[in-house]
Amino acid sequence: MYCPGPGRGFSMQDEQYMDIAFDLAERGRGRTHPNPRVGAVLVRDGQIVGRGFHRGAGTAHAEAAALTEAGGKARGATLYCTLEPCAHFGRTPPCAQAVVAAGVRRVVAALQDPDPRVNGRGFALLRGAGIQVTLLEGRAAQLAKRQNAPFLKAVTRGLPYITYKAAHSLDGKVAAASGDARWISGEQSRQLVHEMRVRADAVLVGAGTVRRDDPQLTVRLCEGRDPARVVLSASGDVPLAATLVREAARASTIVLTVTMPPAHEERLLAAGVRVERYGGDVREALQRLATLHIYDVLLEGGPTLASDLFAAGLVDRVAFFVAPLLLGTGAPELVGWPAPGSVAAGLRLRAPAWRQVGEDALLEADVEGA
Repeated sequence: MYCPGPGRGFSMQDEQYMDIAFDLAERGRGRTHPNPRVGAVLVRDGQIVGRGFHRGAGTAHAEAAALTEAGGKARGATLYCTLEPCAHFGRTPPCAQAVVAAGVRRVVAALQDPDPRVNGRGFALLRGAGIQVTLLEGRAAQLAKRQNAPFLKAVTRGLPYITYKAAHSLDGKVAAASGDARWISGEQSRQLVHEMRVRADAVLVGAGTVRRDDPQLTVRLCEGRDPARVVLSASGDVPLAATLVREAARASTIVLTVTMPPAHEERLLAAGVRVERYGGDVREALQRLATLHIYDVLLEGGPTLASDLFAAGLVDRVAFFVAPLLLGTGAPELVGWPAPGSVAAGLRLRAPAWRQVGEDALLEADVEGA
């Protein structure tokens, strides 16, 4: 637990209430797209009088939900929120104005919202109304950044947050020499992947994966909505017979391409596939996704696409399922770039966390420099 130093305007109790707000925000994971996940708690006289979290775009924001639950008890209370209250009209009215109107005495926030429509304006409105505003530091701020990493990257850098998910053998192979990859990981790992899909805005693959594996990229092993399916193909060579094309009505399906024969594009469009152009650089392709409000992307493509994104510095996090299996020389590798001349030149992963999933081991870590 982070211990604040003297004179910073917040206490251990503040962080304890903020932890409750973080837990509330998690209830909206996978449902708030393209908005951030936010939780809020109202406390008066040492008692929680209101709780709220953002359930999805167009619904009440976390602060508004907490105020509704608290009713008149919000007057004189302290509001704990994981992100700065908004100060602009969107699908819902500004939360900062609602906080002022409710008579809240103090607001404690974990992070300032970098969205240009907010970015300090919410705090300024609150302070202008005589409300004490405390911005937490240290552990709470880091948790807030982690919780909304996709949203923060999109609004500050115009790029989606990329998590590379892969299953591989102990010797780093993602398939047998024939290309057969079913199934390297176990059933529990595959179910967890479907849970990851529920939380993502989109699943990204290359056209090679579509041609080779004909994946559905939908959610079937757990409850939840399907993510968008995105295929990156400079030439637009996506088979019309592919399952994700034939079932384009089930989930949003997008092909990112540089060029495509007009007749093929017409057939894809007729099937319900959305076709988007980019200029040829993979960064431009991902920027295009961000403009479509696709912020949280699960990369499930093969080594070629993954290596291109790693080389461009576009992968933020990895989720590697390591199976108790050996596949030997000649099988496809986890990554496709040339080996460096020294260990020091390798790509380092930060803050690694290991856990067992059935018979597999799952490594989740941040990519250094991302």
